[in-house]
Amino acid sequence: MLRKTVFITGGSGGIGSATALKFAKEGYNIATTFLTGSVSELQKQCESYGVEFEAYKMDLRDEQSINQVFDKVFKKFDYVDAVVCNAGKADFEMLFADVPLNNIDELLNCNLRGTILCNQQAFKRFIKQKHGSIVNVTSIFGINGGPCEAVYSATKGGIIGLTKAVAMEGAPYKIRVNAVAPGYIDTKMTAHFSKEEKQHAISMTPLARIGQGDDVAEAIFFLASNNSSFITGEVLTVSGGVLRF
Repeated sequence: MLRKTVFITGGSGGIGSATALKFAKEGYNIATTFLTGSVSELQKQCESYGVEFEAYKMDLRDEQSINQVFDKVFKKFDYVDAVVCNAGKADFEMLFADVPLNNIDELLNCNLRGTILCNQQAFKRFIKQKHGSIVNVTSIFGINGGPCEAVYSATKGGIIGLTKAVAMEGAPYKIRVNAVAPGYIDTKMTAHFSKEEKQHAISMTPLARIGQGDDVAEAIFFLASNNSSFITGEVLTVSGGVLRF
């Protein structure tokens, strides 16, 4: 039996690693990327489920890096069923008027341009196999915006627009494209939050807890798998019931 493969960008992060483990438990081979950090422990955990695991260094700001890694993944594995565009970055909270141009360029290049290029590479290959699922990781800030997170919000809002447009183009080729919009999730990206900020987030969340990477991973798997075969162009919010902090 041909084993399915999922390609997840940003496997060294909290959501990325949780997503890789979820797919491995479900029997998928794992291809993932990292720029910093280590995925050696993740590799051990995934391989314990009897699946293949390959990791590639990739820079979302570098088109050539993206193209080369996609080439390697689709040559290595017989059947890539899903691509999860999870990699991205956040900036420290800052009044919009004070955001330096370098910070703006960095977020746009990494979060938005990088995700666009990854979607394009996946789309080209899925057209040829006339099947595939793309799941983009955005944010609730991409839906309603976040104060002192204007540029980050803009990049995540752009990913939502990208998701809906590519979903319409992909439908005739049996390519589904969806997104998940996490709320406050306990990851490295939010590790700088103070104790007071964390308590505020909990108080604003109807389910009264901070989200975990596993919460998002379950939603990603649902949208990537055949469990959601009649769903495309949608944004699934994973926020414990809150839409803004």
